[in-house]
Amino acid sequence: MSKRLGQWSRGSGERPWLHRATGRLVCALGCAALLPTVAGAQVTAAAVVQRHGARFEMGELAAVESGEVVAKLLPTADSRDVAVLGLVRLDVSRDVYLRQLRDLRSWLRTPTREHLGLFSLPASLADVSALEVDPKSVSELRKCRPGNCSTKLSASQMLRLQDEVDWSRADVLTRVTTLARQRLVRLVDEYRAQGNAVLPVFADREPPVRAADAADAVQAQSTFLQQIAPQVANHLRSYPRDRLVGATDTLFWAESVVSRLRPILSLTHMVIYTPPEPSGWSLVASKQLYANHYFEGALELVDIVDRSVPGDAPGIYLAVEQRYRFDNLPRGGLLNIRSRAANGLRDQLIANLRRERRPP
Repeated sequence: MSKRLGQWSRGSGERPWLHRATGRLVCALGCAALLPTVAGAQVTAAAVVQRHGARFEMGELAAVESGEVVAKLLPTADSRDVAVLGLVRLDVSRDVYLRQLRDLRSWLRTPTREHLGLFSLPASLADVSALEVDPKSVSELRKCRPGNCSTKLSASQMLRLQDEVDWSRADVLTRVTTLARQRLVRLVDEYRAQGNAVLPVFADREPPVRAADAADAVQAQSTFLQQIAPQVANHLRSYPRDRLVGATDTLFWAESVVSRLRPILSLTHMVIYTPPEPSGWSLVASKQLYANHYFEGALELVDIVDRSVPGDAPGIYLAVEQRYRFDNLPRGGLLNIRSRAANGLRDQLIANLRRERRPP
């Protein structure tokens, strides 16, 4: 989510929708109903935040309306999970934004996600030709065994590494990279045929973790996905059995760098969907199928909502909800990796949303 589509964000004067009775702006129970499903309905930053089951301070909402980016960490039910919600206002139509979004290679690329590729149908090794295994990982992979591995792999994949790689050869990095490319291509083809049933069982630690279970867990915690877009939630769960009419499915791999973490290779199923009109919103939902470090599951929801505030020019709100399930990261003391990672994810989201406001 990185395409720079011009100077879309600017201030817009007084905000009659601000509730000043308390230090917070609190929507009534019907705030989620302020979805732009009826022509002419008023849609403000407060309503968009409420769609995601979150609450921003009055000053944060005012900052969004004036063109600033706001992102904050959200509470989670599980200590392994991190969730963040970011919001920005853009003075551009949803149709224009979606047209730019369709250039997926450009839209997906960010300064922290420089290497990526889209999978063809069927997937081929050409789709992953740019993927390279980090040389530093080779010595770690050599020691990988079920229950003790620095990379998230299934037990069978670890055993295959030991059986098929001659770690003494000079071209060991090439061999390991070839196996990694083959593994991703095979997983993509199997997932397109069988869905969640073929997602890996991570055996890097005990007990093993099913990637499908982690994906379901992070999706279940999203108020937006369960209440506003249940059809997309069902599609992500049941793919490819139940197709979502009008949705576009894309699978891609990426090598990303998150602040305070080591580089991450991931495989993602992305869905672009606009509900039947009149809807006033579109959604890009991205479900992690695999990541080689840190994340047992991950979900990103890019909520693109028509903005409608009396007296202001039309435009959109871009709300990005990200949810991650980490493996067992230390939470306190000198090794408080979880807190550092959470803050890094929030800061990265802020940076990405700020780029949305800048000219190309």
